[in-house]
Amino acid sequence: MPDTTRIHSQLSDAELADFLRSLPSVSRPIISNWFRSGGTIEWKADDSPVTLADKSAELALREALIAQFPDDDILGEEHAPHHGNSGYSWIIDPIDGTRAFICGRPVFGTLVGLVRNDDPVAGLIDMPMLDESYVAVGNVATLNGQTIATSKVSKLRNARLATTAPEALLADSLDAFNRLSAIAATNSYGGDCHNYALLASGHLDVVLEDGLATHDIMGVVQVIRAAGGTVTDKTGAPVSMSHSSSLLAAATPELHAEALAIVRAGS
Repeated sequence: MPDTTRIHSQLSDAELADFLRSLPSVSRPIISNWFRSGGTIEWKADDSPVTLADKSAELALREALIAQFPDDDILGEEHAPHHGNSGYSWIIDPIDGTRAFICGRPVFGTLVGLVRNDDPVAGLIDMPMLDESYVAVGNVATLNGQTIATSKVSKLRNARLATTAPEALLADSLDAFNRLSAIAATNSYGGDCHNYALLASGHLDVVLEDGLATHDIMGVVQVIRAAGGTVTDKTGAPVSMSHSSSLLAAATPELHAEALAIVRAGS
């Protein structure tokens, strides 16, 4: 019978955290080799870019995951899914922030999330060019092995707000972001997955993103939760693999409640 006290029945939580911390040793050499190399850029049907770095890093990560967890589902952004029967799913985004990557900007990351019963339960945000590796298993979140925590900011007027790009937000979310921005202490743009990592480590306080795919979400949610943050979709619904396409994350429950009320005010 599976050990239900573990996040993943095959490994202890400490062993699972060590496994997640080992994955950058698989993906970083590939990504670093292609960064600022002038490699070919392809454009997908949704006008998003993809490179050989994305495809190659995902293949390497899939091999590492299948070797350790052959019975788990593996879903990646760039390749066909691997189907298992264990009830666990791994979600891979090899380069979150490919637009930054192809422009030579070092703020992009690799995301790996573990999902059980539609709920993200462990995650990795790796920033290869910044040498920052964020891992969450259970209620423990770390940056390069050191425990991290969100800020204690509880009022929007004191908060640092972020989103990646106004044009990436749907119209209602852009209106909501502008309402939040009118109250917040300051705002910033750019960042992709690094925004969630900075929130988890206490450097940002509110993040609103929309138009997201599953691979954009599943790796970051438990990092935020384990660091003490609160995260839902923009309607306030719990994050799930099957339904979520937006994220509203905040450093404290009080701050999330205030931000959510402002987001909902326009609906």
